[in-house]
Amino acid sequence: MTDIIKIILADDHAIFLKGLRMMVNECSNFKVIGEASNGRELLDLLDQISPDIILTDIKMPVMNGVEATKAAVEKYPHLKIMALTMFSDLKYMRLMAEAGASGFILKSIGKTELELAINTVSSGKTYFSPQLLGEIAESDPVESSGIYLKDVNERLTERELDVLQYIVKGFSTQEIADRLFISKRTVEGHRANLILKTGTRNVVDLVIYAIRNRLAIV
Repeated sequence: MTDIIKIILADDHAIFLKGLRMMVNECSNFKVIGEASNGRELLDLLDQISPDIILTDIKMPVMNGVEATKAAVEKYPHLKIMALTMFSDLKYMRLMAEAGASGFILKSIGKTELELAINTVSSGKTYFSPQLLGEIAESDPVESSGIYLKDVNERLTERELDVLQYIVKGFSTQEIADRLFISKRTVEGHRANLILKTGTRNVVDLVIYAIRNRLAIV
């Protein structure tokens, strides 16, 4: 029997929250166990119940998604959080990534993609809505120079770029090792070097950086 994935939803728009709850609960192995209308309520909920995944809006009153995600991940390091976003939220994506988000899904997401996204993040991988990746790739990095780094301080090696391509595609460490015929430890070393050389905070931040700076094809 498949284990039920327990989910908390956080969004300050009641109608959207209701629709999202219905969509999540329609999936046989998902269950919404709590809802919050702002980041503070979300953190209070986490003191009472233990979800597997949180789906949270970025822009909320009282405490926004970035602040709530940072506080939640610091207290519960293994918690997986996905940001609910719109194209207009692009400038906040790296801030959310730095806070510890495991992925980003558009608010216009359908049931099929929602199920894929939750299962992907639940398995320990990252997830980005394809349309969102395309929007990031097409946007001008210069416009976000205050948020996104513009230059790589050190030259990336050919192998690091190979690993980066697979990271952007959402492959796990083992999958990358199998594709490139190298060990998991070698993949982990390349990933650490990529994060160091790009000045990013984690894998999700690295994905955003790579796409923004045309280092990976989506």
